[in-house]
Amino acid sequence: GSTSLYKQAMEYLNSGSGVLDVAGGSGHISMVLGMMGVHSTVVDARKSVGKLPRSDRKIWNRAITNNKRASSVQVRVVSGDDETAPSSSGLESYCLPVVPFQAFRGWFGVVPTGVDSTFRHPDHDTLPVCDETSDLLVRASAIVALHPDEATGDIVRLAVHRQKPLVVVPCCVFARLFPDRKLTTIHHQSPEMESSKVVSTYDDLLQFLKGQDPSISQTELPFDGKNTVLWSTFD
Repeated sequence: GSTSLYKQAMEYLNSGSGVLDVAGGSGHISMVLGMMGVHSTVVDARKSVGKLPRSDRKIWNRAITNNKRASSVQVRVVSGDDETAPSSSGLESYCLPVVPFQAFRGWFGVVPTGVDSTFRHPDHDTLPVCDETSDLLVRASAIVALHPDEATGDIVRLAVHRQKPLVVVPCCVFARLFPDRKLTTIHHQSPEMESSKVVSTYDDLLQFLKGQDPSISQTELPFDGKNTVLWSTFD
């Protein structure tokens, strides 16, 4: 039933080192995960990694102090064998303790090259890297990323490599920073002929990322701005 599936999902997400919130900035996604009872680690190269703004920090500290969620999660509970019958279902509430999140200041995947990274991160050469051999990634239960900018490609690449459940909302394309990203087109009239082009538009980027693994799906989220989410459980 729904109750057991919910419990299994919570146990899975909290297994190992928990969820990796890559390029998570000050930690808003991890804050929400913590409110849901899920352990996570924010990975970001900025000095502000995991440092919530003052207003949000007050809410977070209050929740930690109270050691309970401000609002409970409601899970659909089905009685009997018919999971489609409305009359047999109800809602069951869970109040889970708030789970503090961790912060890791460093790069994800590789140390970026180019003027952009040097300008934004003067100490970029000395920062650690969470790569495919890092214990933090190896033991992670899943990877989540909201508008991760330059890290997008490495997030998908390492999720595929490690078969880690993935939820990523891409944003900027950065065509000049990643000229090696190519889309290959096979001509239907001449299958032996193919051509390639540099990933230069948002649609190109989505197609390129989905091409990393056939299991990656695409869904639209209900908010303004870049709201296309790519996801896979790699089952």
